[in-house]
Amino acid sequence: MNRMIVSALGLVLMISVGRVPAALGSDHDDTPLLRTLNRHDARLTDLHAFVTGEDLVLSLCSNPAIPATATSYRFPSDVTFDFHIDYDSEIRPEDPDMLGGTIVDPTGIREDITYRVRFNPDQSPTLQVIRADGQYDGTWLTGFYAGLRDDPFIRGPRIGRNVAAIVLRVPLASVIKNQSTILIWATSKVDTLEGPFQDLDGRSLRSQEPGFLEMNAMHPSEHLAKMGVKPDVIIYDTSKPVLFPNGRAFKDDVVDMTAIPRIMETDQPFPSANDSKFLEVFPYLAAPNPPPQ
Repeated sequence: MNRMIVSALGLVLMISVGRVPAALGSDHDDTPLLRTLNRHDARLTDLHAFVTGEDLVLSLCSNPAIPATATSYRFPSDVTFDFHIDYDSEIRPEDPDMLGGTIVDPTGIREDITYRVRFNPDQSPTLQVIRADGQYDGTWLTGFYAGLRDDPFIRGPRIGRNVAAIVLRVPLASVIKNQSTILIWATSKVDTLEGPFQDLDGRSLRSQEPGFLEMNAMHPSEHLAKMGVKPDVIIYDTSKPVLFPNGRAFKDDVVDMTAIPRIMETDQPFPSANDSKFLEVFPYLAAPNPPPQ
């Protein structure tokens, strides 16, 4: 299979990497290895995906351990952050497990498109698109942001906390092939650690539960065979309004929507909306919280 890698170093339509305090997202504490090694900067917390206008917005948050007192942030230069899209897996609308639909062949999940983000020591980003079909029209990115933002996870313990956010905006037409439904997941890979990646983020509140942590180091195509569970990916029919589990908008209160007892019990003071107002314009995430006084 031919793959085309297009480097877009310096293609920054909107970037801010100088500011970044603390974070915790939807599966904030599910990577024992990274936590033990103190590599919180490679731990993924939240993945959002929604359509606005003619574009698909992908937002990935990381690092649940940024101190609340931090006023700046440096992304690691030895970590690869990948956004993956499968645009041709067959999806049935039946959704008994509130996953956004049913993947007909879970073992057939493959990356048709990967958006790769790395940061140089000087914090300049290196951006790539890797397409299995080898097609590239030169307009794959219409917006990019990297920096400190308010944690978008609507959850009591995360009130007032910040995350390291990477937000991409790409033309929707460039990710749609013969169907409107796509699969989306993200991964992080530390250069010096073994394995294809160390953390995976898909549909919110899936892989953080005890007994399922191993999913974070497995490709989604392996989840059913090795773990006996349906793949941890976002299923998103882009022809329909975004509402979790069909994609995930920033305003979606996934804690209440999934009603997982263990998570709900620790959600005090039980917010139903984000503690800061999301923006109407790119990068859509709320501004970072200032250090506590």
